[in-house]
Amino acid sequence: MKDRQTWLWFALWLAASGLAAFLAMSRLPATLVDGVYVPVGNDAFYHARRILDAAIGERGFYQFDHMIHVPEGSWLTWPWGYDYLMAQGVKIALWINPALAPMKFLAFVPVYWILVNMALFVGVARAAGLPLSLTAIGTLVFSLSGIVLILHAPGHIDHHFIELTFVLATVLTGLRFFREDTGRGAAILLGIVLGIAPAFHNSLFMLQIPLVLAYCVQWLKGHSLSREKSAVLAVALFGSCLLFVLPSETFRNFRFEYVTHSWFHLYVAAGSALVVVALSRIRRSPKHLLLMAGTGVLLASPLFYELVYGMSFLRGATTGLDDIQEVKNPLELYLQFGLIRDVTRHYSWLIFLAPFLVVIFGWRIVSRDSHQQVFFACAAACGLVLLLTQFRLHVFGYWALLIGALVLLNDSVARRLRAVAAVAALAVVALAIQPTMKYQHFKIPPAGMSEYYALALPLLRKLANECEQHPGVVLAYSEDGHPVRYHTDCSVIVNNFLLTPLHGSKLLESQRLLDMTPEEFLATDTTVDYMLVRLYGIFDEAGEGDEFIMPAEYAEFNSRLFIELASRKELPGHFEVLGEVWGNAYNTVPIVRLVRIHRD
Repeated sequence: MKDRQTWLWFALWLAASGLAAFLAMSRLPATLVDGVYVPVGNDAFYHARRILDAAIGERGFYQFDHMIHVPEGSWLTWPWGYDYLMAQGVKIALWINPALAPMKFLAFVPVYWILVNMALFVGVARAAGLPLSLTAIGTLVFSLSGIVLILHAPGHIDHHFIELTFVLATVLTGLRFFREDTGRGAAILLGIVLGIAPAFHNSLFMLQIPLVLAYCVQWLKGHSLSREKSAVLAVALFGSCLLFVLPSETFRNFRFEYVTHSWFHLYVAAGSALVVVALSRIRRSPKHLLLMAGTGVLLASPLFYELVYGMSFLRGATTGLDDIQEVKNPLELYLQFGLIRDVTRHYSWLIFLAPFLVVIFGWRIVSRDSHQQVFFACAAACGLVLLLTQFRLHVFGYWALLIGALVLLNDSVARRLRAVAAVAALAVVALAIQPTMKYQHFKIPPAGMSEYYALALPLLRKLANECEQHPGVVLAYSEDGHPVRYHTDCSVIVNNFLLTPLHGSKLLESQRLLDMTPEEFLATDTTVDYMLVRLYGIFDEAGEGDEFIMPAEYAEFNSRLFIELASRKELPGHFEVLGEVWGNAYNTVPIVRLVRIHRD
């Protein structure tokens, strides 16, 4: 009987993975363009450039890039782990098959990684006590969800699918650690997962919060915590974090900031390890409570600036982030687009359960006694709060939206009625995922999942040829910075790295240039050699001569410099039009123009 159950769980994992992979492959046209594989999604372009430079390029692996935010250059706000290991994967793939296109290998990594994340999802559901029937419902929704689609579709080589791996691995190893019958092995595994996670994305230090919160809650309740397991966990956490932070150049340069993999992350790991050990050894008392509170304040004080800056990021208040969709929360997505489908197509209708689940799991944190149940409630509540804070943080909480709801259903229904509950739950989710099925799956996507990139692609390829012969600096909108760097050997002033004060200053610098007329631009001392001129909106009114009259509702979305460079019939002699794309027959000016600046 046990062997039969094992095979049923295995079959569930395999079937759910196959379904998710099949649906993900419907997005193949976004990455396979004219027989060539391209990255999908803005950040994927820079990941691809960095990975390919490390695997087959002359630059090798770098953590500081002098070709972005020129002339200063910038530390990369993505740690070394993900891109470095992906580069090693490319090298191995080329060793096996030298004729393989490197980008083709990269394009399919997210699809194959569905097997890993689905296994972890099933593991979390099983560890949380869900029966096979309810787990099957959870994996069905997970497979069909828009979230999983945008993480694992071909070409989506952004780091988010690896973030999901560490989130699920933390919950799974945490549930095993807090079981009474597990020993040092579970502690070591949880510590390693938490310790190495920030090497793959700097925000993953937040995975330590549910662990520390669970320890604090149980200590305040007077429940004993294993000294031995806690000590092993602390050593594994700090030791693995130290091991993986050593390759970070920002660490070796004594930087202390959460936006790069630095001393900040080692300090947080040390603080978490200290709390875990202390709470397992000190008895609860008013005296010790004051001692722990005071120690906590002292430990947190060096983090104050970084925490304030981090909160500004979560609010989307950092310069330039307010225009990026992934930092908006579900409510802001609705207010921006005015259609509920723009929210439900990603999350499904189940997103409306999230606020209620936060409250319920918040209550479970204080009302449950089991270490395992308290940890699960902490992980679910924290993840759901992050899910509701920003779209890009869905990896922290989407699992809790599905597994958390099913756990509550399973706990509230008598055993004899669980079959009926499973059927009812299946009917509910069948309705809930309709927006995802209607608006996400089997839609023919544009190249790179962006109409603007698809239009600009021919000129990006032309710019690549120009930069090969005459390398220089390209002025473009910030969202075009990563595609320019992927396709060309030219540098950019700004891109979608918008986390540090330097990044904000470079964005303001580019906006200052873009607000000029062509004549004013030529009078500056900027070293720009090329411009990728791109216009948003529909353009249908042209004036006479060099002037262009644009309706106000379109003008507000475009810069003055690009409007004039796209619309003037005669440009100043220092500007050379290298190519243009009109978009469609209704446009009276080109949508995209490639311009070279001659200052001789």
